[in-house]
Amino acid sequence: MNDRGAAVINVFEFPVRCRRGESRARQRVCAVQEDAGAVPDWSIFAPCGALHLVSALGCAALITIVVRAGRSAGSKDAERAVRRSIALFGLAEWFVDNIAWNWHGIDVSEGLPLQLCDVAGVVAPLALLTLDRRLRAAVYFWGLTLTTQAFIQPTLTQGPANLLFWCFWISHTVILGCAVYDLVVLGFRPGWADLGRALAVSAAYLAVVVPVNLLLASDYGYIGNPPPGRLIPPFVALLGPWPQRAFVVVALAAMAFLLALAPWVVRPRAPRGTPSSAGAS
Repeated sequence: MNDRGAAVINVFEFPVRCRRGESRARQRVCAVQEDAGAVPDWSIFAPCGALHLVSALGCAALITIVVRAGRSAGSKDAERAVRRSIALFGLAEWFVDNIAWNWHGIDVSEGLPLQLCDVAGVVAPLALLTLDRRLRAAVYFWGLTLTTQAFIQPTLTQGPANLLFWCFWISHTVILGCAVYDLVVLGFRPGWADLGRALAVSAAYLAVVVPVNLLLASDYGYIGNPPPGRLIPPFVALLGPWPQRAFVVVALAAMAFLLALAPWVVRPRAPRGTPSSAGAS
C-alpha cells in the first residue's frame, strides 16, 4: 500500500485529502505516512490489535448502557423519550459522519451514502421513531448479520486522533444498538414475514446500487467492480473475482438472514411421551 501524501489530523478537525483528486479509499489510509516514525501510534488503527478490541468492547458497553436505560424506564412515556433520544442522536451522527467524510468534496464513486451501513444509519433511527415493521425487520437482519462485520473486520486505518475513527465506530454502534434495543426493550420478534420484508428492502437496495456501481465503477455494498487500488475488505476479496464475488456476497447475506431467523422459528421437538400444548389444554 502506497503511503505517500499522508496527512494526520487532530480529532477536532475534519479529514483532509492526501492529495488533490485521490479517492476516498486513499483518504482512509491517510493516517499512514511514508515516514512511519513521524506518526504517533494513536493516529493509526490496525485490525485485530488491542485498539480494535478496546473499541469493540467500548461499543458493546455503550449499547448495554442504552438498553438498560430503556428497560429501566418507569413508564411508556419515559421509554419513548429514551427511544427518541437514541433515534435523534443517530440521525444527527449520520449527518456529521457524511459531512466529515466529504468535507473537501464528494468523490461520487465512494463518497455517496450508499454503503449498506450508510443506508442502515438512517433506517435504524427511523425504525425506532416510527416502529414501522418493515424498517424494524430490515434493521434486525442488517444489524445482526451485516453491520456486525464492521466490528469483526473493520475497514478502518485512522486511529483515535482522527475524527473518522469516532464516526466509524459510533455510526455502526448506532445501527447495532437500535437492533438490540428493539429486540430487548421493545420485544421485537422476527418471523417469516419479517424475513420477507427484510429481503424486499434489501432487493430495493440492490436495485439502486447495482446500476450505480456499473455506472461509476464503484463498490457500494461491496458488490461492485472497483478499479485497481481501491480498498476491498479482505474477506470479500477472498470470494473471488467480480462478478462472481457479487453473487457470493448476496448469497451469503441471504444465508445469514436465515440463520438470524432460525432461533425464533425453529422450535425444539418435544421429547417422546411429553403431551403437546394442545393436548395438555
